[in-house]
Amino acid sequence: MFDPSILFPAFKAAGMLSVATRLGQVPPVDIDVGFVQPDGLILGDAVQTTDVEVEYITTAAVPPVRVGEALRIGTETYRVRQPPRKTGDGTYSRVVLETAVLL
Repeated sequence: MFDPSILFPAFKAAGMLSVATRLGQVPPVDIDVGFVQPDGLILGDAVQTTDVEVEYITTAAVPPVRVGEALRIGTETYRVRQPPRKTGDGTYSRVVLETAVLL
């Protein structure tokens, strides 16, 4: 059986992944993520919006990402807006993010 998780090291080596630091973990935990920014239409298809999502490998070594958790990617900090959704066969998960304002 094909294991799609073997692709992530190649994606990382090619510069296609970013490092997300989970600020809610002690000590903070880094995970490799890929950005997904699907366009959507709202207000009766009158306004186009783009959500920020990240996709990561779902493993037992990575505790589940929780709604409200802060992730730092590069110089930006985001909050998890929705619970993670597994994609395909469950190898990968996606979460929708929103820009966070940390006080």
